Amino acid sequence: MNRKLISKTYLKDVNKYELNFYFDNKDYYLAIKKFINVEKPFILQSGVCLIDNGYYMAEVIPKKENYIMRIYFNEKKERIEYYFDVTLKNGLDEKSNIPYYDDLYLDVTINRNGEVKVLDEDELLEALNRKEISEDEYNLANKTKESLLESIINKNNKYMDLDLEEYL
Repeated sequence: MNRKLISKTYLKDVNKYELNFYFDNKDYYLAIKKFINVEKPFILQSGVCLIDNGYYMAEVIPKKENYIMRIYFNEKKERIEYYFDVTLKNGLDEKSNIPYYDDLYLDVTINRNGEVKVLDEDELLEALNRKEISEDEYNLANKTKESLLESIINKNNKYMDLDLEEYL
């Protein structure tokens, strides 16, 4: 399991970016990244570009949930994709005052067409087999995934409806 600081994730091939944190909400931390100079755009196998010059990424780090939500925006501030990382714990790093999450391998994505995918279930099982995570952590990851999928399908995930465009 890896602890990931929000300031250091998803920045491969990004040479210059702006990063702003918002700590004013009692339920979550918010980080907004604006990509200014990208050496090589990040394009999915489907052909959808997630990171390029002028694009944005919003990261919502709930304080009392076992996941974080990342939303990719294009240069027109249109939502491209939602990406959820299932986590063991989210918090604020004491030394740097930067939000972090402890990644539990499982991911859930939602593309522009509303297609929902669960990713990396094999990585979660491998981590359990290698004893990198406990059986309780494995079960927590799966329980969180199921709860998250239910909130997405029922369209009642409170973080997906946040008006994040005002921060871009």
